[in-house]
Amino acid sequence: MIPLGDHAGLLQHAIIAAKQAGGAPVCAAVADLLADQVAATEWLGPIDLVVPVPIYWMRKIRRGFNPAQRLGEAIAKRLNVKFRPQALKISRRMRKQSELRITARRANVRDGFRVKTPHLLAGRSVLLVDDVMTSGATASEITSKMRKSGADRVIVAVAARAPLGETGN
Repeated sequence: MIPLGDHAGLLQHAIIAAKQAGGAPVCAAVADLLADQVAATEWLGPIDLVVPVPIYWMRKIRRGFNPAQRLGEAIAKRLNVKFRPQALKISRRMRKQSELRITARRANVRDGFRVKTPHLLAGRSVLLVDDVMTSGATASEITSKMRKSGADRVIVAVAARAPLGETGN
């Protein structure tokens, strides 16, 4: 997992601002920083494509954009690799992970995502991108689906990782 930093302090405020209406410029700045972090990660090795964690269509309409998609676009451009937001789809409506206790998060996302285009992932090294990782349930669920669809390797990059002890109620 490649985090830009902990979900605390200025980074936490920036991510919250980036998710609000009118937050696209802040999201772009965080995306550039995360792209630099990923590019500087020595152990990463070759990446074939970048895939963002999708958000529910109503949330995307309300917000106007998917923060993970903005992050992923910046990383793909920086690494000069393919960007495939269409590779994943949400299978059903899920509750917001941030509203749930840590113990309920895995159940909430179980079978909540599907690989829409397995042929894009087969035999490839994939960088999965999200804005914040708390429990890791979403990343774990999607990584499992991608591996079952033939991805050779899935690495997760996030703008922020919730510090230990702050991952739920």
